[in-house]
Amino acid sequence: MTGRAGLAHYPGMEDRSGTAADTVIRRCSALIPQDGALALEDCDIVIRGGLIAEITAPGEGDAARIVEGRGRLAAPGLVNAHTHSPLNVLRGTADGMDHVGFMWANQANTAGSGDEEIAISATLGALDMLRSGITAVTDHYPEQNCAAGNVGPLARAYAGIGMRAAIALRVFDMAYDDIDPAFVDGVDISVERDLGDNPLAPLSVDEIAAVCEEAADAWHGHGGLVAIMPGPSNPIRCSDEMLVRCHGIAAARDLGIHTHLLETRIQRTLAQERHGRTMVAQLDALGILDRRWSCAHTVWVDDDDIALLAERKAVVVHNPHSNAKIGAGVAPVARMLAEGVPVALGTDGASTNDTLSIHEAMSLALLLPRVSGVPRADWPGPAAAFDMATRGGAAAFAGGPRLGVIEPGAAADIVLYDLDAPSLAPLNDPLQQLVFAERGRAVRTVLVAGRIVYEDGGFASADADAAVRAARGMRESRKARNRALYRFAEALEAAQQRAAGA
Repeated sequence: MTGRAGLAHYPGMEDRSGTAADTVIRRCSALIPQDGALALEDCDIVIRGGLIAEITAPGEGDAARIVEGRGRLAAPGLVNAHTHSPLNVLRGTADGMDHVGFMWANQANTAGSGDEEIAISATLGALDMLRSGITAVTDHYPEQNCAAGNVGPLARAYAGIGMRAAIALRVFDMAYDDIDPAFVDGVDISVERDLGDNPLAPLSVDEIAAVCEEAADAWHGHGGLVAIMPGPSNPIRCSDEMLVRCHGIAAARDLGIHTHLLETRIQRTLAQERHGRTMVAQLDALGILDRRWSCAHTVWVDDDDIALLAERKAVVVHNPHSNAKIGAGVAPVARMLAEGVPVALGTDGASTNDTLSIHEAMSLALLLPRVSGVPRADWPGPAAAFDMATRGGAAAFAGGPRLGVIEPGAAADIVLYDLDAPSLAPLNDPLQQLVFAERGRAVRTVLVAGRIVYEDGGFASADADAAVRAARGMRESRKARNRALYRFAEALEAAQQRAAGA
């Protein structure tokens, strides 16, 4: 049990032990780090200034607000370390597509979005994530090149709801060669001939740098919840100059960098042809591969790549559902964990996953190695999955308050689960049940930075029903706006199906 004396070990925390706390979660059962593992303790969690100040014996905490914790399991908020908010309204639109097909369908469904669409889509996803225990998200945004003016509606939406968000500004200065239909065997269709205006038109390096710097100046730290970071779309779509420039911006401002990395086989092939080495090795040769990077997917890597990622402490964000759904492959996560690579979990976008549940991602992350040839002795277990969903996700934020743990000095991002819920009753093994049995239905209370944002089906600062109503009809209006893109995406999908003999 950690008391007031523990505060001295966390620089920057003010010892206000003589004053009442903002909030106390009274008499809960909490998952607390202890001796390199998680211990279940009955305790009070004392919150001051948005941080966990103390963990005391039950009934000892004094606060202006008491949150009843009896019959509740307190766990760190989950982190969704990779998703795309523009896709939150697109569940049920992409089954059976491969990476090329769904990427163009996403363009048809998102290009030209205005401020209201941006805010509605982000709100819908944030509410869905909060109610299932996700308190922080990395949003790789938008689906096209980012403009500085696009960031405000998104930052305001997250801060207004009370969700912690790292907005990774999606930018690129080269063509999306990896999804050019000309590269798809047997498909006679090309972007230049059949589309006309390409929504994936590159920007210059100077334009990209200006977007990143302007957005960081305006929105980094907004509401105490929003972080901004450069988000190169994928290194294969970016010049070396642009990647180095983005890293310099991040280093100068102490930001993270987020990217897709080696999601598909063709991305590996293109990197080898262009650089004569793997994309991981190329990033390292540029001198920029470090802890700032969080790399979504990272499926098509070899043993040398894994060793480099581990040595440089770059974070891999595993997206098991979307990788499986579009047939991209299974990331070698068991090997990564064994080699010491920091691994987080993401859902990817709702159009390729159809769920924004990190509980489901935890489960599938453990099941896929067990059916893909990993020896039983090397199977990751529930503790590894929970760590990916909490502390691994925290590492992907690359700075800011400490996330993913319940201990003094950490952010008070806490989820209370109902111990009478079928998934947790009786509580035989908290980690196994949180990973394999629970899907978010037992979540009763969610706190972010010490503030209750969700409780017993209701949100403190948002109207879920209004968000749902606003989202209805959005896809139809996009179809009317993006007719040429829809025709292109539909023709591409039909051509791919013919080529595949479907």
